[in-house]
Amino acid sequence: MYMASTGEYQPDINRPEQPEKQRAVINVLLVYLLIYLSGSWRYNLLQDPQLVAGFLLAMVAWLMFSDRKFSEAFLLYVAVFTGLLLALSLYTGGSLTLTSAISSAMKMVIAYLIIRTVREKFVETYVNVIVFLAVVSLFGYMTDRFNLFDGIIRSLPRVSNLGFEGLLYVYRFPWHIERNNSIFFEPGAYQAFLNAALFVLFFLKLGFSRRKTLTYIVILLATLVTTFSTTGFIIFLAMFPAVLYKSQLLTTKGKLKLVGAGVVVVMVFSAQFYTTFLVKINDYLNANEYEFTYSAQARSAGTKTDIKVFKQHPFGLGQRDYARVYSEVGRVDLEKKGTSPNGVTKIFAIYGLPFALFIFGSYFWALKKLLRENLLVIVAYVMFLLFLAGESYYMASPVTFALIASAFIYRAADARNTEPTYQAVP
Repeated sequence: MYMASTGEYQPDINRPEQPEKQRAVINVLLVYLLIYLSGSWRYNLLQDPQLVAGFLLAMVAWLMFSDRKFSEAFLLYVAVFTGLLLALSLYTGGSLTLTSAISSAMKMVIAYLIIRTVREKFVETYVNVIVFLAVVSLFGYMTDRFNLFDGIIRSLPRVSNLGFEGLLYVYRFPWHIERNNSIFFEPGAYQAFLNAALFVLFFLKLGFSRRKTLTYIVILLATLVTTFSTTGFIIFLAMFPAVLYKSQLLTTKGKLKLVGAGVVVVMVFSAQFYTTFLVKINDYLNANEYEFTYSAQARSAGTKTDIKVFKQHPFGLGQRDYARVYSEVGRVDLEKKGTSPNGVTKIFAIYGLPFALFIFGSYFWALKKLLRENLLVIVAYVMFLLFLAGESYYMASPVTFALIASAFIYRAADARNTEPTYQAVP
């Protein structure tokens, strides 16, 4: 319960605490659920029913294992958030569907319920889960690359005839057989979870020993390299100068070793880095206006098309009309190429200026409240925008909304402390 006089979380004497091991298992399952509902390949195949099931699971866990309180400020925020979406649905004549608005609100609430239930252990649990998935994915990646244990793997449950297993790793996923995608549909999605965990380990003080923290960082960096994600490398490079300047985890000698290790990795994987980094950046910067041929060109052309659509309709179009106008303006066959992969410009084009300013302002406010220190806030915000710019799927996902939801639960007295005081609502 919340003690108004001290502002600290205290156990409810009328509600016995679960044993520590039981709580840890529950925390892991809930954090995994948040990750699973945020772009896993199995979830993508049947989104709405699984989203409803995930919402119910999160609600039951909140009722059974939390203080069963909601922040009044969060409820007000969700009301405004949903109200803006419903208003846009009316403005666009249903182009932004009611289902979409309700789904977005559900994802926001799911994130809040899970974080509220896991409480002060959320960040540590998130890192532990991501590191575990990283270890599994390194093994899975090696089996894919060298076709190991093929008979065993092909006896595992299929994932829509595109891979096997899917809860811990999507084995033999044909779209990205040469890259590490973990449970996700795209290595570019996976890298964001890895980079987020690295940010936490570099800048925040967890309850891990220094040796364990450094071991985790090595595992996550090795996994990040195997994704060969251009966006992932750019996001890490955006964080890297701050690591060298600000992180207290590494000594000067340790930072030099990190730089040296980075040089060695680039040299060893020079061919892969050339094709996934330098070539794609060059293609992105030099793509023709209507060139949707390859990944980088499609991202560049999609961004330019989104900007044109937004200029024509600054108050938003909704998904249906956006797809139609995008196809007309970009001269693109949506069945073959789809819409823009840039989530930043796509938010402006679909939802319009008022909602875009509201949601991007919310993300910045949340980071400011959680991190406090300006340098870390700016670095985290740039990393987040780069992620959205590379993965439009995450415009509305539980993991992105978790950033906002957590700001209604935690407060950080120090930017180096990842165990923020738990702030329940009286």
